[in-house]
Amino acid sequence: MRDLTRIATTSQQRAQEALWIESCHPGWDLVLMELAGQAASQVVLLLLERNLGKVAVFCGRGNNGGDGFVVARYLHLWGVPVSVHAIEGLPSRDNSVNRGILEKLGVQVDIVDYGNLEPMQRALSESVVVIDALLGTGLDRTVEGVYKEVIDSINNSGKPVVAIDVPSGVNSDTGQIMGCAIKAMTTVTFGYLKAGFLCYPGAQLCGELHLVDIGLPSLESHLNSLPDKSNWHLSTVQHVRKLLPIRPKDAHKGTFGHVLTIAGSQDMMGAAHLASQTALKSGAGLSVLATPKSLLHRLPADEVICRGIGETTCATIAVEAIADLQPELEQASAIILGPGLSLNADTIRFVHEIVRLIKKPCLIDADGLNAIAQDSNCWPAVASHFVLTPHPKELSRLMNVAASDVQADRIAFAQKAASRYRCTVVLKGALSIIANPDEKVFLNPTGNVGMATAGSGDVLSGIIGGLMAQGLEPFEAAVAGTYIHGLAGDMAAAELGETGIVAGDIARLVPFSISRLHTEDFVGSDLEACIQIPA
Repeated sequence: MRDLTRIATTSQQRAQEALWIESCHPGWDLVLMELAGQAASQVVLLLLERNLGKVAVFCGRGNNGGDGFVVARYLHLWGVPVSVHAIEGLPSRDNSVNRGILEKLGVQVDIVDYGNLEPMQRALSESVVVIDALLGTGLDRTVEGVYKEVIDSINNSGKPVVAIDVPSGVNSDTGQIMGCAIKAMTTVTFGYLKAGFLCYPGAQLCGELHLVDIGLPSLESHLNSLPDKSNWHLSTVQHVRKLLPIRPKDAHKGTFGHVLTIAGSQDMMGAAHLASQTALKSGAGLSVLATPKSLLHRLPADEVICRGIGETTCATIAVEAIADLQPELEQASAIILGPGLSLNADTIRFVHEIVRLIKKPCLIDADGLNAIAQDSNCWPAVASHFVLTPHPKELSRLMNVAASDVQADRIAFAQKAASRYRCTVVLKGALSIIANPDEKVFLNPTGNVGMATAGSGDVLSGIIGGLMAQGLEPFEAAVAGTYIHGLAGDMAAAELGETGIVAGDIARLVPFSISRLHTEDFVGSDLEACIQIPA
């Protein structure tokens, strides 16, 4: 079984397939197409057991269309009535070969005529399932002309659609819709997961995923021979479980580390407390919150130790507070900087100066990020001990681009930020992305829309800070912490529904989330559970 954590870029999979074909036999590409089409047809057959009737297969000119002809052939041989429709134009060699085999079996292939779409519409109305084999991976241009007409007609038909490899119109690397795209009920993909299934809006068009192993060797075995060295993975329960710190039976609070949270201001003490309290809930042994001294009375009397530090006249942290923090910086195992700091000019100066002094693992979020964005020259030359956790708008400020550009290619911008700032970056959002300067990326499958609530990011800061205090490396802590955070949010949604979740609900369930990870029968997120490998 292929490693489900591995995600291939389009260029990687194509180059790997080419190398594999070259090392085996020039005709091996037809073998790969045969394996792909046979497996996809088995998935369709399973669907038909619940909904018997005719299948309409739509094939493009490329190899994706060739896969579609193979699917049509197997369904025909198994006694399933099929209608097959091809886009007019010069086909690829493998496409032409498999179309010819299908026609020799007596199956008519109708040409979709841009000027007369009535036969296609009739076929759609008569079908119970539609096969989308129009456009494959790596689409980098807007879908137009007859392809757009066919895609729109399929979507408007209301029939369940099985997409072959990727829903036509979805960019397989970014998840962007290239003008229009198929909305699939099921997507059967080959070899590796594609990032376009995990990045919105493409993620919401794929439906149930089936991952088919077509016999390719592991990507790592060819990675040095490939021009694209990207190293992308899906976070899974098995991977995260291995990262979690061991808790010895004879441990004491010092065993599990000391988190220092530098946060808070006149109007945002909730953020500071959420982060420092959640660090304890994630397993840290001690949590200290350093905040403006005049605001200490606003904090609850609980397990967090509070330290009052120098403040401005606006009750924000002053640059003079650095002297107050020297003992805490020495004692801390990990540091959280930024929640609720404000953008007071003196507080920004404080951030610029303290980042040069911090040598321990340190997470920076919220106004800490915004302060750095105002003058990135403050950033230290050696920064591998930092984790930055921006949402798209914060990352756009750090990278001096539009937030819409970030959202259009989230993985690329997370990687660029990790490279520019020489540290781990967590780009928050639906399917958060964790990147490091070595082009290693994890896409996080846990979480839900109910977590789009004030304070949710502060809870994430506390989890990652707490894991770093327990000895996890910054990148590992970011991968595990983001998964735990999303899982706690999923548990909150199961308990309360998505609409009314607040950050405190997520924080409360962090210990239960970690406990569930240790449960052997927990199979992971909904996304992990829906990824199936047909026999």
